Amino acid sequence: MRVALVVMPLAAADRPSLAAGLLKAGLRRRGVECDVKYFNLTLWKMLGAEAYRYLSQEVSTPALAGEWAFSRLLGGAETSTWESYRDEVLRDPVFGISRDDDRHVLALAGTAPVFLRVALEACDWGEYRLVGFTSTFEQTAASLWLARAIKQRHPGVAIALGGANFEGPMGRPYLEAFPFVDYVATGESDHSFPALCEALRDGRDDVPPGILCRRGIEAPSPARPAPAAVTDLDALPVPDYDDYFQVLASVGGPARSEGFLPWLPLEASRGCFWGERSPCTFCGLNGDSRAFRAKSGARVVAEADALLSRHGPLPLHLADNVAGEPFLRDVVPAWASRTAPPRSFVEVRATLSRGELARLRDAGVASLQPGIESFSDSTLRLMQKGVTGARNVAVLRWCEELGVVALWNLLYGFPREDPADYPATLALMKKLVHLRPPTAVAPIRLDRFSPHFEDPAAHGFTEVAPMPAYRHVFGLPEESLARMAVYFRYRHPRFAGVLAEGAPLAALFREWRRRSEVGTRGELRVLGAPPGPCRLLDTRFTREPSEVSLSHEERAILLAADAPGTRESVLARASRALPGVPVPALGGALDRLLSCDAVAAVGPRLVTLAVLDDGCRLGTDAGIDWKDTPEE
Repeated sequence: MRVALVVMPLAAADRPSLAAGLLKAGLRRRGVECDVKYFNLTLWKMLGAEAYRYLSQEVSTPALAGEWAFSRLLGGAETSTWESYRDEVLRDPVFGISRDDDRHVLALAGTAPVFLRVALEACDWGEYRLVGFTSTFEQTAASLWLARAIKQRHPGVAIALGGANFEGPMGRPYLEAFPFVDYVATGESDHSFPALCEALRDGRDDVPPGILCRRGIEAPSPARPAPAAVTDLDALPVPDYDDYFQVLASVGGPARSEGFLPWLPLEASRGCFWGERSPCTFCGLNGDSRAFRAKSGARVVAEADALLSRHGPLPLHLADNVAGEPFLRDVVPAWASRTAPPRSFVEVRATLSRGELARLRDAGVASLQPGIESFSDSTLRLMQKGVTGARNVAVLRWCEELGVVALWNLLYGFPREDPADYPATLALMKKLVHLRPPTAVAPIRLDRFSPHFEDPAAHGFTEVAPMPAYRHVFGLPEESLARMAVYFRYRHPRFAGVLAEGAPLAALFREWRRRSEVGTRGELRVLGAPPGPCRLLDTRFTREPSEVSLSHEERAILLAADAPGTRESVLARASRALPGVPVPALGGALDRLLSCDAVAAVGPRLVTLAVLDDGCRLGTDAGIDWKDTPEE
């Protein structure tokens, strides 16, 4: 028996599919042959790297631009024209896109018919007993078109859908609306999908839990129990990415462009250890499988070695929602002990100390996402982030000092946020422009499975309904769309003023990003090292440039506020470093640094803004180790 797994656009072109790789390896264990079709790479070549990158990584997600471009061929929303979609969705002031970027959507819509025909004719689909489609990132409409075409040409081929877009209650409406779909996987499918394929191979009618099915022309089966979440991650196979690299070698074009380097997805854990206790209120990740489960450190190291040995020294992309204790405790030291640790990306919490971040760097972590979305303590409490604004500032600066790329966002527009946070955040961000800018500054989304969605009234949301883009893509009744949608529009009492309040933040972000791209954002850095003099260089584009000498007291204050602390705790730390200096003198040094924005007050805490090179940290009095100073 042979099975095909299909990865359609707009899945990222710079990495293989972790889900497809795991399923292929799992099917092999059960004696089922499997081919993975990476048609996302086909479109990547046809459309061009720039347009594909925009549509797959940068476009406003709730606009469903990729879905709309393919939906016209699917025929579901026959009344949706370019003009109606553009005016209602793309021009939406909150979740739309700029007029300049319309060209990418139109280019995709123009290329879609030829691309789909190429995908249909790429192989003899009749050779497969089952063709499965994975859909997470705007892959659904393209998958449905190809699935329908395969079914029309080969009625005996079973069609299955799976992925985040069909999780939990979202799976059934697809089975109801599209009669050519035979099976929908509604959760983790590591065990259920191979079991389904075994049943088909052996001629059995049993369908495993977590799989919805259709029997001929009968109505869809009742909802089946969800699959049990995988608990022993060490028992999972090493994902098989061979098909991706075979296709990548054949597409040429953007794959051979200068600077292109694919990632190797690596899974060390599932779920979220923080979300188990206190889920971030806006986060819809994990769906019904928030429980944290982790591979052993030895397994992660061995799996990474196996992938690197097979595919070469490529960077690893940790797929975890957040790195857990087993990864930090076991994997990081193992990689750090190597002469050439693998380069990697990982998501972490912003509660890590500078010392812990340094250990990540030493283990090869070149970029990370620390979950920074606000600098307002009150907004962070609304989010249930379990971190302070001052700590978020410190983490961004520490990453700059360590040479680690920190990816972060600024979210606003919460129903119960404090309007005074907007000018305060703007003032703070003007002081931070020497650091890496955010990836996005935007109002919050309302995502399925998030606490906001599960109980909108408790969080201040009203008029919750599927984003208008779903109507333009599928053209189904509102009741069906409400069960299928991932993203929802909303209102709240302050909604009308959110864009105006956030406009200055967005304007600063655009200028900050532009200057970062051309290298003119400036810097705020301490130069020199003890016992010699230290100087503070300030060329931030939001201030007049300056360079001043630092006294011993000022240097001690900068180190004392390296980790956030109240005024009293910062002065106490500095006093321990300079025991012979009167506290009033230290207070004067602190006030001078506050006045020149080398230190900032973020809520009730102070935190250093100036980048402190390693040399500045040498020769600290009293043997104080500033790397792991706790926040106070």
